[in-house]
Amino acid sequence: MNFTKNNNVLNTLPKRIIGVIFSMLLTLTGHAQFSDDFSDGDFTANPSWNGTTADYTINATQQLQLNASVAGTSYLSTPHNLTNFNGKEWSCWVRQNFAGSSSNFGRIYLTSQSADLTTDPDGIYLQLGEALSTDAVRLMQRNGGVTTQICASADGTIAAAFQIGVKVIRDNAGNWSLSIDFAGGVNYSLAATGSEVTIPSGTHFGYLNTYTSGNITRFYLDNIYAGDEVVDTDPPTMISLQIVNDTQLDVTFSEAVTPATAEDVNNYDLVPVNSISTATLDGVNPALVHLQLTSPLINGNTYTLTSSGIEDVNGNASASQSLNVTYLVAEVPVPGDVIINEFMADPSPVIGLPEAEFVEIYNVSNKVLNVSGWKLGDNATFGTIQTGWLLPGEYLVLCPTSSVPEFPGSVGVTSFPSLNNSSDDIVITDNTNVQLDKISYTLDWYQDPAKKDGGWTIERINPLAPCSQASNWQASVAAAGGTPGSQNSVYNTDPDLQAPFIYTTAVNAPNQVQVTFNKPVDSTALSTAVISTTPSLTETGRTILAAYPVSFTIQFAETIPASQLYTISINGVQDCWGNFGNPTGQFLLPAEADSGDIVINEVLFDQYTGGSDWVELYNKSNKIIDLKGWKIARFNNGVISDHKLISSNYLLYPDDYVVIGADSNFVINNYPATTLGKFYQLTLPTLSNDTGSVIVMFEKFVFIDTIDVIMDQLIYSSKWHFKLLDSKDGRSLERMDPNLPTQASNNWHTAAEAIGFATPGGKNSQYYPALYNGEVSLSSETISPDNDGFEDVLQINYQMNTPGMLATIQVYDDRGRIVKTISQNELLGLTGTIVWDGIREDGQKATIGTYVLLMEAFNINGGSEFVSKKAFVVAGKM
Repeated sequence: MNFTKNNNVLNTLPKRIIGVIFSMLLTLTGHAQFSDDFSDGDFTANPSWNGTTADYTINATQQLQLNASVAGTSYLSTPHNLTNFNGKEWSCWVRQNFAGSSSNFGRIYLTSQSADLTTDPDGIYLQLGEALSTDAVRLMQRNGGVTTQICASADGTIAAAFQIGVKVIRDNAGNWSLSIDFAGGVNYSLAATGSEVTIPSGTHFGYLNTYTSGNITRFYLDNIYAGDEVVDTDPPTMISLQIVNDTQLDVTFSEAVTPATAEDVNNYDLVPVNSISTATLDGVNPALVHLQLTSPLINGNTYTLTSSGIEDVNGNASASQSLNVTYLVAEVPVPGDVIINEFMADPSPVIGLPEAEFVEIYNVSNKVLNVSGWKLGDNATFGTIQTGWLLPGEYLVLCPTSSVPEFPGSVGVTSFPSLNNSSDDIVITDNTNVQLDKISYTLDWYQDPAKKDGGWTIERINPLAPCSQASNWQASVAAAGGTPGSQNSVYNTDPDLQAPFIYTTAVNAPNQVQVTFNKPVDSTALSTAVISTTPSLTETGRTILAAYPVSFTIQFAETIPASQLYTISINGVQDCWGNFGNPTGQFLLPAEADSGDIVINEVLFDQYTGGSDWVELYNKSNKIIDLKGWKIARFNNGVISDHKLISSNYLLYPDDYVVIGADSNFVINNYPATTLGKFYQLTLPTLSNDTGSVIVMFEKFVFIDTIDVIMDQLIYSSKWHFKLLDSKDGRSLERMDPNLPTQASNNWHTAAEAIGFATPGGKNSQYYPALYNGEVSLSSETISPDNDGFEDVLQINYQMNTPGMLATIQVYDDRGRIVKTISQNELLGLTGTIVWDGIREDGQKATIGTYVLLMEAFNINGGSEFVSKKAFVVAGKM
């Protein structure tokens, strides 16, 4: 059995395993020996040590340690069970944490004729420490009271504090060898040899310490073996390969190797191709070989060293064996070398990835980068990236230190910045605070409303794009919700060949216009581009704030009037891909809205399964109004709540409509009368299917504060629907006349069935503007209450000469029977409209035929003012 090899194992294995190995040694080499590694935490049994036992302890690392209370001499001894000393070996690990002197030294008795070591007995011992600075490891023999040195290491080798591995061997002829590993291991190197004076004798192995008060705990002993010489039959193995510099590698073997084989360069091979010019055995550690290379290592490359035919001191030759090592030298990054490639801002609900935020970075350069000490930040705080390397073309996941186990190969970030769900910045800087990349994301970056509620990452589409804004990002399409540490699921490196165009414009009163492009553009080209407007304005300056801005501001000499539409042309715009364009667009200064300018015109509060509620607004003024900053809310227990903000510009022109809701695709696919291009994506407050409310308001600056001004409000009821509907699901309520009061229930009706029960973005199917022709007039001479969008209701328009009149309006059939009392003593205004939907008193639809409307008006004292009769026809399909 190779004891040297087992001692190698002793350096790394747990103590309980070491104990098993010692037990195996006892079994394999007979009983005339002993060993102890103190792994049982005890020195009073197996074997039993005696002496000044109160002065010793087994420490936390299961080593024997002096633990005296005052200066003095202490010892422990135990029978070594050796019946002779021919072909024997002693080995141990010993430490003295001080510089030796005549008052502070240790002795390890290989054999002693007395159990009491304080009597200076005859025997063989190792002397560890002496006067002056010539301290050496000395093998001594005491015989008949006379002490003689057998051999010793070089003077001064243990003059300071030390921990060493020691092995002593005696052959059958009385020759002794002293081998030492000054690193404290078992890679022993022969230190000295010598011969004994007389044949040794004795019965005990022992440990003696002499010390002053400052060293009462600084003696240690461990891994003791005394018995037959252990013959090594195992070849050496490579246990480590280290890079010293770009032309030198150090390979360490499991034991001492011979110079002849270790220094033969033909016994080594290094790939990729890189020749070894010399191999040199270390002068101190005989298991360490220095390899000098003929050409430098290449940064970022992984090399494989193969060796064979390397022999240990016993002639055991190794077979072919290999170790890998990667040569890494940190290079200095510049902005753009590393990019933010993917991030998880909202990990809940879980789709498939761990419920944790992370940021993935990607090395687009050919540099080898050490990310240790780099910073990851958001709009508020920065965290520090821990140890890690990033090679060319590699991805690296950065996450909170607590989440590292959940992302294999990731690097932890202390004080990881918490990313906001809706919008935030992400910044990556190196350890000198040079900003390498920065993004500012919003919910729009998902490009998928269904994924912006959480569980999905946002991935960069083209990592090679010279500049990257919202159009180069979208939600992951991977089944797990993201691709941390690997190529993105939306990866596409096709070059951009499209010329830039004007995406939006906004007027900042009184004379500035901000132009936003669909992509970043080159600031140099933008600064010299020719700008013209119709009607003509005089440019006085431009504000460009980035090398590749998405937007810039133009200053004009003239004040821009509200609602005046301008056309703008910008000739000579270039994007970061080099595409040139001459984009055109329009801009205007929106007018300030007054209450009643924009009204709620249609509402869908009981949607088909899978759809979302929506509200349509109508601009009945002659103004162009920007809806940015407007809010949609509802009443909740008498309080306006659940505000939803329109956060971006949306110009609503006179006599135009906008549909506000969360899912425009569903509306388009389910309502054929939809007018395209009239949507604003926004999740609405919860709208009840029975009775609910919608409030439209905007934030207005007043003095030094802002207040919410209500522009329109509706408290609706599902009872306003056409009475004969078989279902109210997916049916909108339409406003019949935008000039009548919003809250008038008779001003709302179910959208016509013929057009699909809704007209989102367009003129309502039930639109009936009130007409005032004399005292009483009807909207039509016929009514066909079949919800087909044509004459579904009868509008009764009146005009009174005096205010405060009370009216009773009734419908009679051609036989003089009352069919419906539309109103009973209803208080009238000077003008107004009352609606009949064709439903009789019994809840059934009026049959086809001729009818008479009777309207009687009274003053508040009960006196009749006038009576009016109008004939009309209820029509229908035969």
